[in-house]
Amino acid sequence: MKALNDLTYGAECALRGIRIFFTRPRLWPYALPPLLVVLVLYAGILSALIFWAAPELREWAAGLSFPGWLSWFQTVLDWSLKLFFWIVIPLVLFYFIGTFYEMFGNMLFDILVDAFEKEAYPEHPGADQPYGRVLRLTAGYILLTIVSYLVYFLLFWIPVVGFLFRGAICGRSYLHDSAVRQGFHVSVLRMQVAKNRMSVLGFGIIARFAEAIPFLIPGLVIGGSILYHTRILKAAALPDRNKLSA
Repeated sequence: MKALNDLTYGAECALRGIRIFFTRPRLWPYALPPLLVVLVLYAGILSALIFWAAPELREWAAGLSFPGWLSWFQTVLDWSLKLFFWIVIPLVLFYFIGTFYEMFGNMLFDILVDAFEKEAYPEHPGADQPYGRVLRLTAGYILLTIVSYLVYFLLFWIPVVGFLFRGAICGRSYLHDSAVRQGFHVSVLRMQVAKNRMSVLGFGIIARFAEAIPFLIPGLVIGGSILYHTRILKAAALPDRNKLSA
């Protein structure tokens, strides 16, 4: 029963974060710039495909000469190109839109977390740390994410295991900003998460699906902050954060 309650609590944090983001307009400026960047990028990619790449390739395919017994292949090639440009590429772009949005928005999301936590959790002030230390901590979390995804690529073909592992990675990734703000090294967050695996998994499962809609990601960022401060931060006896410099 405890595992189910923890799983549900993590999912509720994700949904609560989304609700908070959409009901507090003062938080929106942190999310709009990266969204505009992604929309401009996608508009440029689609324009290049529609007005340049597609006509060029179709013209090239139309100029190919096939023997009579293979003339049917001309039609197959033409339909294949249409399928590629009008279905495959848009689906690929849609699949990665959340990734691009998060990539362009990471810097502003750090500021979003800081602004939200100062108001919502004043009892947990951020650590007083130099910028260089913040960069080192951030680099550690990036490395952890890369290693985790390398492991995931070995497991994704196992249906249930791959799905759950991917959800756990996703859930943990939304805790990184809060952990960095507190000045905690990767090893500390891993210790915290180890005592709250089901909560992090519940959050990650919801986040995995919500990430497909880019403007929900800032809400997930806030939800990760909520989960961190209400559950994860209390998970273990913590060392002095001002001594965690590596």
